Amino acid sequence: MKNTLSIIIPTWNTAKITLKCVQTIKKHLSNIKPQIIVVDNASTDNTVDLFKKENVTLIRNSKNFGYAKACNIGSKKATGDYLLFLNSDMEFFDNSLENMLEYFPKNPQIGLIGPQFLNPDKTIQASVFPPQTLINAIKEFWFKKPVYSKYSPKTKKPLSVWAISGGAVLINKDLFHQIGHWNEKYFMYFEDLDLCRKIHQQGKLVFYYPQAKLIHRHGASGHKLVNSQNQWRRLIPSSKIYHGWINHYLLFLITRLSQKLSKSLNSTL
Repeated sequence: MKNTLSIIIPTWNTAKITLKCVQTIKKHLSNIKPQIIVVDNASTDNTVDLFKKENVTLIRNSKNFGYAKACNIGSKKATGDYLLFLNSDMEFFDNSLENMLEYFPKNPQIGLIGPQFLNPDKTIQASVFPPQTLINAIKEFWFKKPVYSKYSPKTKKPLSVWAISGGAVLINKDLFHQIGHWNEKYFMYFEDLDLCRKIHQQGKLVFYYPQAKLIHRHGASGHKLVNSQNQWRRLIPSSKIYHGWINHYLLFLITRLSQKLSKSLNSTL
């Protein structure tokens, strides 16, 4: 299992969070001894100084290229047969990822696989997406059927799913190059849905592997981009790319009408 895994971690002004991520990798994946690649998107904090002292491959970008492009840049330095793309706000607390790494090559129908996400208190965090269709949006926002938003499958066994969160995804390096890498049109958000769509287009499966678990301090790596009142606005540019302009605005209309309907119903009660 040694020397088969390269872990690629983009970071931007999250020095302490990223350092903790790396330290937990070294602690809990010592049997694998993965190659760790930290891709710094022109941070203005002490990220570079911190990682000069760590035994990692450090890449310094000239500006903030966003998540997808940073991942692609990091992949060029990868020596492992498998690539684990990891958000800087992820933490290991055991070696369960080793099980996922063993399971993956034994099931060649799988193109992309990801672990179960946990909140800091070890409760399960939603990390799986159902198909992001207009029909599913109508079912969820108008008829209250949970078939559009991110969820956590109620299973302890590996499961084929439509898409998984890009916070931690494992892929064979050869397949990654074959599908054309991460789509750099996305600066942040929806790039994981796009990658999963590429996997399906290749006739491969996307898998959720709950036996492997990682802590995800959700949003810690991107909270500095905009204030909390305008967090939702970050999704708009990438939504237009992923869904297309027409479907993006149809989805916006579906959610707006749902909100107005809920307010109307509440006011009559």
